[in-house]
Amino acid sequence: MTFFLGAQNTEIDSLKTITKSSSDAYEIAKANLILSKLHERINLNQGKAFALKAYQYKSNDSLLAETNNQLGRFQFFTAQLDSAVYYFEATKKLLQKLKDDKRVAVVNISLGAIQLRQGDYNKTITTLTESASFFEKANDSLNAAKCYSNIATAFAELELFPKAIEYSEKALQVFENLNQVQFRLITLPNLATQYYKNGDTLKAIDYNAKAEQLATTLGDKRSLSIIYNNLGDLYLNKDSEKAKQYLEKTLQLKNELNLKSGIEVAQSNLGYIYLKNRDFKTAITYFTKAEQNIKGKQLVTVYNNLREAHKGLGQMNKALEYAEKLNRLNDSILNSESQKNFMEVQTKYETEKKEKAILQLQTDNLEANYKRKQNRNLLIAALSALVLTLLLIYFLQKNAKRKRIIMEQNLTIQEQDFNQLLKSQELEGIDAIIDAQELERSKMAADLHDNLGSKVATLKLYLESYDDKEDFSGFYDKLKKLMNDTYNEIRNISKNKNFGAQIDKGLIPSTKVIAKQISDSKKIDINVVNIDVNKRIENTLEIQTFRIIQELLTNIIKHAKATEATIQFSEQDNILTIMVEDNGKGFNLKTSKAGIGLTNIEQRIEKIEGELVIDTSLGNGTTVILNIPL
Repeated sequence: MTFFLGAQNTEIDSLKTITKSSSDAYEIAKANLILSKLHERINLNQGKAFALKAYQYKSNDSLLAETNNQLGRFQFFTAQLDSAVYYFEATKKLLQKLKDDKRVAVVNISLGAIQLRQGDYNKTITTLTESASFFEKANDSLNAAKCYSNIATAFAELELFPKAIEYSEKALQVFENLNQVQFRLITLPNLATQYYKNGDTLKAIDYNAKAEQLATTLGDKRSLSIIYNNLGDLYLNKDSEKAKQYLEKTLQLKNELNLKSGIEVAQSNLGYIYLKNRDFKTAITYFTKAEQNIKGKQLVTVYNNLREAHKGLGQMNKALEYAEKLNRLNDSILNSESQKNFMEVQTKYETEKKEKAILQLQTDNLEANYKRKQNRNLLIAALSALVLTLLLIYFLQKNAKRKRIIMEQNLTIQEQDFNQLLKSQELEGIDAIIDAQELERSKMAADLHDNLGSKVATLKLYLESYDDKEDFSGFYDKLKKLMNDTYNEIRNISKNKNFGAQIDKGLIPSTKVIAKQISDSKKIDINVVNIDVNKRIENTLEIQTFRIIQELLTNIIKHAKATEATIQFSEQDNILTIMVEDNGKGFNLKTSKAGIGLTNIEQRIEKIEGELVIDTSLGNGTTVILNIPL
């Protein structure tokens, strides 16, 4: 173990030397990417920082695809699932461009894992079954086994534990044959949980013990956090004190490693322990934390426990609220159409494998193959009938339970509704007046900040540039024009006209004009790139989007200390994507407070039903991605 760590540290030092001494940008990017992979299980923040450095090099599609994939993995590990999907989809586009079908199928494994985490089990099964079939045909047993492992987890979430165990055992066999230690370490705790849920406690303890021994040998704290979480679940109803110790170890390790993945399960289980001990307030604290990240069937349990905790505190209104959430979530998960689609995908997968066996054996044993096919059809019919019966029983029980809850809470709800109605009538008139006043003030403040702010900031750049020049004459005309524009802006506002610069020539030409104005200051070079946006955008949407770009440029001028910036426009599937990148000092999203500029951007993007993604860190510049529906 000491030798392994020493060898790894030597490799890290060697790669860092390359990044500092080499003049070859490709070699530096490649070294940063390898450093990112080496830090994946050591320090996620450092690993992501190395990946972002590699991401700056974009002259090689294959290397860029691998870098996007690595960034997707870091976002997945820190539970930033939407960002992870963004990077994985970018990886797929590059690989499809390179016609690398195998690596596309590998990325689909990661996307299937995200769908699993999001609780979309039907989509998980579809994605991973297709990938498994691809790898089986290609005789790629390792990647097929990765698919089996995630398919097993989907079965476990659906509480089909025998099936989950079957797929996990298949995956484990491949990992052991190929001596894939890290994948064994992932599969062993999963098997332990699946055997436990299937009622086999002895095998669950045995698999957890093997996993703990392997993780300790490798010094893998991330895997130990998963194993302790499993042990906490194992002892949850047998020895609550022991379960609590394991779960607290889990939270300690996950916080130490900044791991968001799986932390919600430990929080939910700790909440359950406090719920059993009738410490309802502490239980609600843990359940509320878990609720923010947990998905699927596990969220059903959290809602149910929150209902019971609030009921224990006598907070019947909150209890009813969570009861309604519980019912809606159950309706979604057990939707009959989703179940039907799921069975169709699994039947297709099993049928392909069995038909292949029939073709290989039909010459020697035609009669036996006929009977096997007949038995298979009977089995599918029986399973379909069983599923329909279970669904019918479930919906009958659910409706009866819902009626009972509504009857119990009816009197309390009527009294609360009456009091609320009185209060609403008293405040309704006052609220209408205040809302109208605040709307007018907010509009005026936003327009002053957006329109005059960017021009004054640009004017400031011109004046600063003049400090370094002996001849003022070259700047005179530009300063005069900018001051004239600013004066006209003030006149328009005072006359209550359409605030801000007119963009009658279109969004992209207007963006180029303001970019040139700022670039002429010689302090920062702003490049505007139009990839494939050819049609004119609706005027109101253009104005809102242009305001956002103005605000971003103002922030770059005032805060970023950047020398270069790029504004890139692209359009696909009626989604306008705008990427604004700068090479400035960046900032910490977690600790930085949002000023009026960022708040305005968030409000505007919400108003046009768009999406805002900010990727930044100290010393690494800032990338802002806007996805706007057309």
